[in-house]
Amino acid sequence: MSEPVRRPRMPKRMIAIVVLAYLSGILDILAGLVLILLRYDDEVRRAGDAFAVTLWGALMILIGLLTIAMGSGLTRGRNSARIFVTALVSLSVIVSGVDLALHPTDASSLWTFVVGTAVAGLIVLAMWAGRGAAFFRHARRATPSS
Repeated sequence: MSEPVRRPRMPKRMIAIVVLAYLSGILDILAGLVLILLRYDDEVRRAGDAFAVTLWGALMILIGLLTIAMGSGLTRGRNSARIFVTALVSLSVIVSGVDLALHPTDASSLWTFVVGTAVAGLIVLAMWAGRGAAFFRHARRATPSS
């Protein structure tokens, strides 16, 4: 009989990554909700941008939900989840950057970009360097091949 395959123990850094991924997703959802509520602002209505603002907010909410969903894949050491979360947090930073470029005087756009970029940077760095990367390497080896 073959020995049972043991999964490597999840390091504390990975727990922090999952928490940061959830935090990033929640921040994206909140930013999306704020954007959707901005459609009722008088300036947005006068400019005729209510539809675009609503779509932008919906995109942020979708990115946030997908980031939270991928957090569970990170706990299992799935490399595909690591790649997907990296792409999602990068997309979140790009969307926040575009929002900042479109509204450079808006303080909420600036803070969303600064906080989002800091959280995204921590997530990507922790997943792809050091113990985080080692966890994904060992989890890949521990996965039995069908």
